[in-house]
Amino acid sequence: MPLLFTLTGCENDDNTNPAVIGELDKQFILAAADDALFQVNAGQVAASGTTQKDIQDYGEEMTTDNTQTGRELQKIAGTKGVQLPTTLSDERQQQLDSLAMQTGTGLDTLYLNQMVALQERAVNMLEIEGTSGNDLELKQWASDRLPTARRLEERAKALRDSLY
Repeated sequence: MPLLFTLTGCENDDNTNPAVIGELDKQFILAAADDALFQVNAGQVAASGTTQKDIQDYGEEMTTDNTQTGRELQKIAGTKGVQLPTTLSDERQQQLDSLAMQTGTGLDTLYLNQMVALQERAVNMLEIEGTSGNDLELKQWASDRLPTARRLEERAKALRDSLY
């Protein structure tokens, strides 16, 4: 009885091509870029609209820090073939519009509540990407960024708590 051998090809699941990015990593980079763009814009609104020096300083820090984050993400996205949006998502635009309509204590309270929520989200996203991401460059970036996100989260919470 003759033996029959069949050769079959399969796709390389190893993902060693650095220009290939998985869907979860792509969603991470898109969400992180949207959050960074929002924080730049919200920081500008807060820095120009608050009457409290600490909140103004935090808004300016968030603008500077997230401008740099956006640049880093744009560079990584470019090497992965991911096009980052240049405008805010509808959800983030609505949040920014709500913030821009506030003044005084209302602005301070809403801004700090938004920043606490966003920093908590950032820490969570960075932890997940840093441990479970498939793209090595994004994993490293998330791990490197995590201490800064934690520091900004704690600062936002302290500023928010000082309002009450």
